[in-house]
Amino acid sequence: MRKKNKITGMTKSFFSRLFAFEENIDITDDVIVLHRRNLVIKNIILLSNIVYSILLFLIAYTTKEPSDWLFSVLSFPLTFFINNVIKRLIFGDRHDKTKQEVAMYVLSLYMFLSSILIYARLYQNQTFETAAYILLYYAIVVVSLYQSRRLIMWVFQGMLAAITVIHFVWTYSINRTYEGMSLGEFLNAFIPTKEAVDIFLRTTLFIIFMVVVYAIVSIGSYMQEQRKQELIKRREVQTDFTNIVSDLFSVVLSSKKNFLDRQHVDLVYQMSEKLAGYFGLSHDQIDYIKTYSKIHLKYKEVEGLVGNHMAEDESKFEMLKEKTNLGTQIAKRLQLAQKAEDIARAHVEGVATLQFSQEMNEIQPQIESQVILLCDLYVTMRSGKSYKRPYPNQTTIQLFEKVFLPYFDYFLVERFLKFKNEFEKTFNEY
Repeated sequence: MRKKNKITGMTKSFFSRLFAFEENIDITDDVIVLHRRNLVIKNIILLSNIVYSILLFLIAYTTKEPSDWLFSVLSFPLTFFINNVIKRLIFGDRHDKTKQEVAMYVLSLYMFLSSILIYARLYQNQTFETAAYILLYYAIVVVSLYQSRRLIMWVFQGMLAAITVIHFVWTYSINRTYEGMSLGEFLNAFIPTKEAVDIFLRTTLFIIFMVVVYAIVSIGSYMQEQRKQELIKRREVQTDFTNIVSDLFSVVLSSKKNFLDRQHVDLVYQMSEKLAGYFGLSHDQIDYIKTYSKIHLKYKEVEGLVGNHMAEDESKFEMLKEKTNLGTQIAKRLQLAQKAEDIARAHVEGVATLQFSQEMNEIQPQIESQVILLCDLYVTMRSGKSYKRPYPNQTTIQLFEKVFLPYFDYFLVERFLKFKNEFEKTFNEY
């Protein structure tokens, strides 16, 4: 099964590299899109030429006519010359719109000429006549892959004239059958015939086919233009979003130094893990707390986002998304650290009010955040700050019993106080 999946993957990758129209390109760049389409059409023509060559050699081998061998052999230098011209146009300057458009018309003309020449060679052979005639329609389908309404209209006019000549000159040899007649005599003699009905039917079917192809090309062209405009708008939004996020992170990260003390963060990390276990939280919640309590130490991973408009590059969109998510988590963690600092300072300076406690309780009230906040507040009170001296353990515990209780879940504080000696030991031994 694994080997089968590997083969399938390799096949899809090979097909995408040769025939996918949007393989590693920016669809908002019309010239690059046209260049890619030229490459795909060139690969399709190469595959068609291989099939044509095999078919011609099979016919030559079957009939054993020298003219058949000569036709097969002479087709190679002509094909080589045209392919060389096409390569120079396509690869000469992939950003030159004029060269890419010329290549488009040359490829289209070559597709038609090759199908007409194949029909001219095979129309007398009843076995291959129908297949050769279908190649004319095949050429139209290939050219329609350009999704160009102007090109398809040019194709319609050219091919309508071409198949009319083909019907009169090759399919039914009308020019020889009715040679020497005036126009009136020709029409009187020709219109009642089965050949006239067949030509009329073939021409009618061709016109209907071209109308359907034009409709498909028009829809495809419209959808492609809509996709391009949506992508342009999305990139504009991404750029604006990046600027906003960049400014926001710039403000948030400017105050990060106050909360990046390694000893402080490690103590909060160890105590949070212990308190979460004592409180009976699940393994997933404990893992989240362990990650979240130290996530702001990864600030350097998002500093590159500030002033860097990565959204302009589509290939970096996922990186932007990942860094934005990380930056959001860092900002929230810094907010939680600031909350601990605000609570501590407000009570030290005696400015804490009921309204203040209500506002603090609205910030990240989840139990995981409360676990980290409680440990952060404990470490903050035990440590020296610019606005206070270090508090002894007994004084800090009394604050949790009498002052800090409204900021936390009652049972969480209860578990913390029950194991207060463990937390004191962790702090003293660090």
